[in-house]
Amino acid sequence: MKISFNGISKIGELDYITSWYIKASRYINETVSCAFVTTSSICQGSQVQQLWPNIYRNGIGISFAYKPFRWTNNAKDKAGVIVSIIGIKQTSRIISKYLFYGNLKKEVNNINPYLLDSSNVVVYQSLKPISDLPPMITGNSPYDGGNLILSSEEKDKLLSESKESSKFIKKIHGSKDYLNGKERWCLWISDKDLEIAKEIVSIRSRIEKTKIFRENGGEVARGLVYKPHQFRYTYSSKNNLIIIPRVSSERRKYIPFGFLDNDYIVSDSAQAIYDPEPYVLGIVLSSMHMIWVKITGGYLGTSIRYSSALCYNTFPFPNISKKRKEELTQTTMRILEEREKCSDKTLAQLYDPDKMPEGLREAHRLNDEAVERCYRSKPFETDEERLEYLFKLYEKMIASEKAKEIELKATKKTRKKK
Repeated sequence: MKISFNGISKIGELDYITSWYIKASRYINETVSCAFVTTSSICQGSQVQQLWPNIYRNGIGISFAYKPFRWTNNAKDKAGVIVSIIGIKQTSRIISKYLFYGNLKKEVNNINPYLLDSSNVVVYQSLKPISDLPPMITGNSPYDGGNLILSSEEKDKLLSESKESSKFIKKIHGSKDYLNGKERWCLWISDKDLEIAKEIVSIRSRIEKTKIFRENGGEVARGLVYKPHQFRYTYSSKNNLIIIPRVSSERRKYIPFGFLDNDYIVSDSAQAIYDPEPYVLGIVLSSMHMIWVKITGGYLGTSIRYSSALCYNTFPFPNISKKRKEELTQTTMRILEEREKCSDKTLAQLYDPDKMPEGLREAHRLNDEAVERCYRSKPFETDEERLEYLFKLYEKMIASEKAKEIELKATKKTRKKK
């Protein structure tokens, strides 16, 4: 791949098929075009920004594409992959462009890197939200060799040995725990309480074992030897948080994000928004956000991979009035109420598209409509229409951000001269 990309940096996340695309984009001329069956992930997530701008620079565009479909053949053990078929040509030679959906063929104005009939916009990772939304932070990494994490049995045993240990025990959720209703616990010890915690023999033993693990656990772990009583990061909420699973089944229409109270710690298999206003949950639970996630986030196997830098920070959402926020708060609370009515089921069960309770489905529909009214009064008719609107708004917001940066740099230069 290094030879194929010939000095182009940042190719570490690209699939092998991209080597053929980049070579073909250099080889194609007035009489040559090409097409490949390809892993569909080259049109999703971070691969888009790493591959397609380099192809466009060679004067090459997409002439036709089959939307992603599951690979199938007569082999006994079929490869479990989702593929696309993408044809490329010199841009100047493309007269008509076609998108294929199963057995349907549609002539379109343009085919962008996400295989949509829209402009060739590329969504780049962002370290902060481009919209007026609170920051999302990766969960806490233990790097502990399993010593700071407790099963229910280990937690009960620790409490039976010392009731005082309850002060240092918190619930912890990663993606799987949260979605499947599993309970885990962790030791959560502040620096000021460290000496008190170490008076409890079992806790002191776990701290010592964590230190030994980190001393032999690689560069990152060794850097944490000085604080073996704590995770790598110690993010927690004052009141509540929104937990964001990093991986979720592609079958779900909605990733079931939700609120947790301040008794919970979020592990690094999930992400969190700390102490947000309730309406923020309604935004990320909406269909508008979900279709953006499925295009920009990419997939892990056949599961949706949620990235804060690509899915959340890049999500174009307009500034809204207090009235709109109140409306979204109401629809958000209705979703939570419907979940509570089925508290005997896990979120994975509730959000199975074949088994989703009608009351919950209706609550989401009302929330979807409320979120869409934040964009425009006329309802959207299709997901393609929604995405086209989102991409246009993204381009507008990014252009506005760049203009602000240029203005800020110019102001700083003027101040320096003075």
